[in-house]
Amino acid sequence: MPRLREPREGQPLTVRTLKVQYSFWPARKTTRWKLQRRLYVREPWAMLNEAVYRTKTGSASRAVRDDALSYLEQAEEYFNAGMKVERSVKPVLLYYSILNLAKCLVRIRCPALDLTLARHGLAAKPTGQRAILGDEISIKTSPRFVNIFEELLHVLEGSNAPAIGTLQVRHLLPQILPGHRLWTYACQKVEKFLAISDVECRVNVDAKSVWLRLMFDHGELAYSVSTVRELIKRSRLPGEWDQVAAPDTDKPCVLLEQRNPVTYDHRPIDCLQALFQELRPALWCTVTSTPPHRQYYLFTASGQGFKRLPQWASMYVLFFYLSDLTRYRPSHFDRFVGSKYGPQIETILDECPRQFLYLMASELLEREVAPAAIIS
Repeated sequence: MPRLREPREGQPLTVRTLKVQYSFWPARKTTRWKLQRRLYVREPWAMLNEAVYRTKTGSASRAVRDDALSYLEQAEEYFNAGMKVERSVKPVLLYYSILNLAKCLVRIRCPALDLTLARHGLAAKPTGQRAILGDEISIKTSPRFVNIFEELLHVLEGSNAPAIGTLQVRHLLPQILPGHRLWTYACQKVEKFLAISDVECRVNVDAKSVWLRLMFDHGELAYSVSTVRELIKRSRLPGEWDQVAAPDTDKPCVLLEQRNPVTYDHRPIDCLQALFQELRPALWCTVTSTPPHRQYYLFTASGQGFKRLPQWASMYVLFFYLSDLTRYRPSHFDRFVGSKYGPQIETILDECPRQFLYLMASELLEREVAPAAIIS
């Protein structure tokens, strides 16, 4: 193996001596770009209500705001009910919480859009193949009707939105981060998520350039993929990356560095938002109440192809399917939960709704929101 080059000369990016942590929303622009720090809340509902009140939506602001608040209120009530009930109706209540959160966000971001006759934008169809795993979920598009899932996909992903017509339940299960190891146990598969030990932004003040570095545990990487080149290809890391010499640590690690730094004119923070957003489509994350409050992962399942969804979308579609299954084929839902996939489904029903809630709260505020470990 050829000797790895040394990392590019630079220092961790700091703002007023504070090291800048990776975030989907590291900075906010008013008159100029300013660093934006994470918000900690016990429950995000009050923060979401406040954010809706502050949103500027044009001349119809009152009507838009009232609609968004109504959707938000329903989302909270469905969520609270869904987290308390037994599993037989849990998927239905939690899906309607997810749906109303989506309506709230779409109403705020697209105030001219009339959601009065909006449709789910998803449809489930049993195929009779592979039992439940072969059931198909269709993602609807229409020039005549507003489809909530389609609209949310465009709002959150923009040009990165995948063009998917149909996918099967078997495509969704490996894409759900909570309970993923239970999926590997059930299928006897190798894990498809690789944890990133650190996402670091570096700066060279003399060259006026910034770039990102990704650090991985050497053993975890070797367990998931055979080579770094395979990792880059499978995870769809945007841009060009090089493996560089890693620092000496107690635990062997692998270090990837962006090949082409981004230059700035005045301050490094001016290009931070665009730099961090570029990496976003490749990342999954878990929200936690303990530091670092966001654990990032790369998804390394190359076989998904065009069936690969953004993290939030895979949870959304699966909850729609489980809700549909519960309402129209409840005996099949019971059989699914009683199968070898049951432990994963139970974990998804328990863990994903809160993850989805904090992810959507962060999307609405365009700022990281995390559960507080200590209330103050």
